[in-house]
Amino acid sequence: MRRVLPWLGCALGIAGVAAVVALRPSSVGAAGRSEYIGAQRCKTCHADAYAQWRQTPHARAHEVLSPSERRDPRCAGCHSTSVADGLEGVQCESCHGPGRHYWPEFIMRDVELARAIGLQRGGEPATCAACHTADTPSVQPFDHAAALPAVRHGSGDR
Repeated sequence: MRRVLPWLGCALGIAGVAAVVALRPSSVGAAGRSEYIGAQRCKTCHADAYAQWRQTPHARAHEVLSPSERRDPRCAGCHSTSVADGLEGVQCESCHGPGRHYWPEFIMRDVELARAIGLQRGGEPATCAACHTADTPSVQPFDHAAALPAVRHGSGDR
């Protein structure tokens, strides 16, 4: 797919590429390959954002779970990016979407194209609300505005 995308981008435009990618399953792509690439690959271009993320509660989210909770999809679904892929903790793709299609540098340089293919902003209340719900065990209710500075990272480093 990586070699085909430049051709697709020229021939079909952003909307066409987005339509092609939208036809693929969301967590496992063609030939059974995972859609997730992991924070280590994101780190190759976003070293500063990665270093900042490593200091956040998201990076250590899986550590608060017991071994059995780590295997429980009800817990691991929010505390890990993809247990099947060994991506523990709330890694980049938990908030920014699976990156297999948008991670190549030539795509990331074109923000419109990257977003059309699946890159999400990540800090919107709806993104956080996927895990931080009224039912989430917590001493106090989740406050998006107060929590965002604790996980904010990066400033567009490439």
